Amino acid sequence: MNRRSYLGVAGGALLTGVAGCLGGNDDGTNGDDTGLDTDDPVGEWSGGEIGFALPPFQDLEDLETQYAGTFEWLEDGFDGVDAVAGQETTSYAAAVESVVQGHSEIGNLSPMIFALAQEDGVHPLAVNWSHGSDSYRTYIVTRAETGIESLEDLDGETLALVDPLSASGGIFPQYTLREAGIDAGDVNTEAEDVEVEWAGGHGSALTALEQGHVAAAAYGDFEHPEPDETDADLEVIGESDPIPFDVVVATPDTPDEVREAVADRLHDTPEEHLEDHRVDEYGEFDADLYDQTREIAIEMGVDIDTLDEAESD
Repeated sequence: MNRRSYLGVAGGALLTGVAGCLGGNDDGTNGDDTGLDTDDPVGEWSGGEIGFALPPFQDLEDLETQYAGTFEWLEDGFDGVDAVAGQETTSYAAAVESVVQGHSEIGNLSPMIFALAQEDGVHPLAVNWSHGSDSYRTYIVTRAETGIESLEDLDGETLALVDPLSASGGIFPQYTLREAGIDAGDVNTEAEDVEVEWAGGHGSALTALEQGHVAAAAYGDFEHPEPDETDADLEVIGESDPIPFDVVVATPDTPDEVREAVADRLHDTPEEHLEDHRVDEYGEFDADLYDQTREIAIEMGVDIDTLDEAESD
């Protein structure tokens, strides 16, 4: 199976310089006794420059444009911080490693990677909201003419999915179908109750359904057309549990007061600083969403080794 996905990870080094010195207790805990005897704990913690590990899902130039407003807002928020510097990483695992090892003070992690890497001790600061929400869902959709009215009716039918390691186009819809009693496979096993066709993209899965090549399709709710945008009479017969967006995290030994200060600053980011970003706002972290994501990933056979394999395919 060709496990292609933006969730794929492999170890790698940062491509840009790093900066900063880490605070925290000598015993590695994160209590109130941080050892930061200063009115400006963020500046002391960062050494004057905050390194922000960026995920490798876009070109560095595009990412720097998107995050420029955020970097400026953070830089202006703390007297002892002279700069906030984006740091390109070569993979999602490298982004995790950069923050865990303290090469970057903070970083942006995809939801599946964060969910699987929580045991590494990174601290969530804020969630990337989009379209006014901290999460989205997978829609499982058919055409009215098929006569399919429920997920259970998909037994024996052909289903278009996006990619074996796409959260909204593979893992979450397969889990949703499993919960309904339909075996649509997982990362390690083939489907038993439906014939799966991997479309390679959310739009491609929708097109396959609209053109009648499959009886049903699963894709992110962001791809679902309005009635006047398609000639097909589409019916949503199921949807997944919420799929959270990316998380901004801090190093494992970031002192409490620093985490609170940086998180508050992110939450207060003005709209004008996000005009070029795919993010609408930085919202509060909801642990329940990511705990559920981790449980689903494990249930569906996803782990870091699997993601490493996918990246090397």
